[in-house]
Amino acid sequence: MSDDCGCDCGSDPRPSKGADLANDDRTNPFADGVDRRRLLQASGAVGAATALAGCSGGGEGGDGGDEAAPTVFTFNNGDRTVSVIDVESDELITTEFLDTTASFPANQYSTGIDDDYHVAWLNVSGGVRAFDQRTLEELAFVETGYGPNYPNVTPDGEHLLIASGGTTGMEPEGDAAHAIFRVDADPDSDSFGEVTAEIETGYVGPCDMTMGPDGDYAFVVDVADESIRVVSVDPFETVTRVASGEPVNEGNVLPFMCTASFDGQHLLVENGEGTLGGDPEVPREGSESLWDISDPENPKEVGKITRDDGLPGAPITSEVDPNNEAAYLLIPGEGVGVIDLESFEYETTLDVGGSAISAAWGPNREKLYVPVQDANQVAVVEHASREVVATVETGEAPTGALAGTVRPEGDAVASVQAQLASLGITFGDMEATYCMDDHCYCG
Repeated sequence: MSDDCGCDCGSDPRPSKGADLANDDRTNPFADGVDRRRLLQASGAVGAATALAGCSGGGEGGDGGDEAAPTVFTFNNGDRTVSVIDVESDELITTEFLDTTASFPANQYSTGIDDDYHVAWLNVSGGVRAFDQRTLEELAFVETGYGPNYPNVTPDGEHLLIASGGTTGMEPEGDAAHAIFRVDADPDSDSFGEVTAEIETGYVGPCDMTMGPDGDYAFVVDVADESIRVVSVDPFETVTRVASGEPVNEGNVLPFMCTASFDGQHLLVENGEGTLGGDPEVPREGSESLWDISDPENPKEVGKITRDDGLPGAPITSEVDPNNEAAYLLIPGEGVGVIDLESFEYETTLDVGGSAISAAWGPNREKLYVPVQDANQVAVVEHASREVVATVETGEAPTGALAGTVRPEGDAVASVQAQLASLGITFGDMEATYCMDDHCYCG
């Protein structure tokens, strides 16, 4: 048996596409040393897994049958691993080394208990990567040329849409021509992973996109242009753009993230409320606005929640429950805010044990899984009670999550690599995802 744990086995690492676009201010999660408890756990696991692994690449099988296995995948930006969670028991199944990561994976559609779609689309610096959820093998890379990428799969699993190029940290003026992409997302298609259409937007900062349940329209927030853009999926074109409303201060509204409700009636929009740039002239305080999209080509703002209404901080993004009763806001440093959608009033803030910028519904849409970056855990929020009901330990600095109904088959080498990565040992391609300043770690 070889003494090599798998760090150098196999082929050379793939090219690091877009690495030059990554956030230069990303933080090393190991700068203050390795947690002693994690060190002891990882050291024991490395010894056991190494005895099984050698350089064979084989391992214990995951759920390989045809029966659905409700699962949540959490992507750990600190060590480039993925943690796999059983959503029935809310327990960690395994953590595997992936050698890439994601802050906002495509997690709105094609992730439900009845969906037969097993591709994970991850936003990485410079593009989007597709992985097989069962094997964790890379299937495709879509190069966009931009650091920030915000993807989502259409409800039928036919297309992937990517808003690319915008953040609140971008300069107010620039020459870059941002874009929105449509990609073939059907894994059985001969053109899977290829760009099938593109909308060049100019320097407007398309910062996020979301869809209604029919998949006919996508909604994109243009942060630098202060507008809500409506895009038809086929043909792939802009059908209308609407101004984002009035700011709450002397700055601009800066709409930068958005989430459509599952019934297609409402759109939640996170606004920066300040000015653009790394050192904004008007500090961004944040707000949450509600739009009526029952007529998708004529969206109308119908409400806004601000600091005066109890909003404790600037929300980064949101998730709407499947019954369209509540919206859950990810507010870094504060927790998860809850908005009652019937009254559109701020209800409460849930303490998740640390800072979080994203979340994903489990396959049954009953519980929301919130990666807590600075606690190395996922907080589980039960929608029925609107309370945190469990926490699950993960890899280092979990940030993005998505649901699925299959699990990795298991790879002893990848498990060893994950344990080594948890000790702060660096190897592999070191690819980063795009991170907002002060809000996540990037490998």
